[in-house]
Amino acid sequence: MLQRKFSHVLDGVLWNTVVLPDENVLLLEVRDHARKQVTFSALHYGEDRFLWHHKSLEEPWWVALADAAGGIVLFTLYIDTNNPDRKGMLAYALADLQLLWWHNDFTLAKRQGDCLYGFSSGVGSKPLVLALHSGKEIPPPHEAAPLPDVVLRPQQYGDGTEYFRTVAKFLRETLNLSVVLSLEYVEYNGKIFIAYYTQEQSLVSHLAVWTDAGELLLQEKTGEHLKGIGQDTFFILSGCLFFVKNKHELLSYFL
Repeated sequence: MLQRKFSHVLDGVLWNTVVLPDENVLLLEVRDHARKQVTFSALHYGEDRFLWHHKSLEEPWWVALADAAGGIVLFTLYIDTNNPDRKGMLAYALADLQLLWWHNDFTLAKRQGDCLYGFSSGVGSKPLVLALHSGKEIPPPHEAAPLPDVVLRPQQYGDGTEYFRTVAKFLRETLNLSVVLSLEYVEYNGKIFIAYYTQEQSLVSHLAVWTDAGELLLQEKTGEHLKGIGQDTFFILSGCLFFVKNKHELLSYFL
């Protein structure tokens, strides 16, 4: 059986995560839809401690995690709630969540190194490149090759694909169950990871882990009464498995 590393129950729905592998930090965006409040936390996943926890920004709801790098956390700010295309960018220090800079007309498309590529939505759509540490507009540099992702995420397969049928047959034979709609699959370090859905009284999500010799190491029901399927429902980082259970609980297991 897998050994649990940690479990954190959150005060809302874990909506989004951003990984900073160089700092061993996992950023969490947690939304409380009843109160229309979003809070953010920075979890040092190597030491299982929060750098900061359950923090709100000046804008209580219309703001979201965008990216992070180099000790800076980037947030998308929705300038006009009636027009989701109008966005700004806020940059905060990872260490203490102090505001470093902001840009009131910038939509982030991607980050590459210390360059933020995006566009303004003022008059027309003008491409912009901002410097990560200052927020100032800079000339477009020659793009470097992207760095490999240190986060291992599963591949998703929909019902009707050959791979779905193959894995569904394996689940039927090993766990005596019938899976529906979609599944996610990845292999890592001699282990097989499968996230799948069953139709019971409602749509239910599960996650199971086996050794490549067929020994079941983990079987978790991760959600019930679901309205649809998810994507990237788990990931592997620094030799550990990370996933969310019942939308509110972040779990990690040693691999």
